Amino acid sequence: MIEKKIHNLLANEFTSFPNSELQDYYKLLFQAVYGAEHMITTYNDCLKALENEMSQIEADINCPLYSDITLSLPLIRVNLLKCKAENIDHHKISQAFFDGAKIDSKIPATKFETYLNFAAKELKKQPFNFNEQYLEEFIKNVKKLDFPTVHHSETYKKNYKPHYRVIPFQIWEKQFSKNFHNV
Repeated sequence: MIEKKIHNLLANEFTSFPNSELQDYYKLLFQAVYGAEHMITTYNDCLKALENEMSQIEADINCPLYSDITLSLPLIRVNLLKCKAENIDHHKISQAFFDGAKIDSKIPATKFETYLNFAAKELKKQPFNFNEQYLEEFIKNVKKLDFPTVHHSETYKKNYKPHYRVIPFQIWEKQFSKNFHNV
């Protein structure tokens, strides 16, 4: 079951972002497993970072509001470009992100490594075609570093301008009275 979910997660990412690099798929898997639990210090820091980021981006009404990155806990990547276009309240976004970051996934590193190894098997195949030796070396390196958080690749940043927050879907829905859909 989880293998199918990981396959679908990777395939959906490839469909949306075909120039993704290995570290981008790793980042996606990390976020799908751990959410934003590694990201937060205080609500005020969260709000300040969001407002700073929102002031530097251009609104995009044509992108989806969120993308589903669910593996076990239903998680979404909320697109800040669309939030800016829809004039969605920064305080509500920050509160949803902050509340979601408090949720501990309780997934041990050994289980994440199992998921990562399965993802690597998928990433060797079409349409990804990552080199097996490159995959093995990457996994060896992130394991040595105790599976750290990473940034998107420069290629991903240049092509896709990622600006989002990872939020549990139930918290997103609860935070907003309006029912948003991924349109």
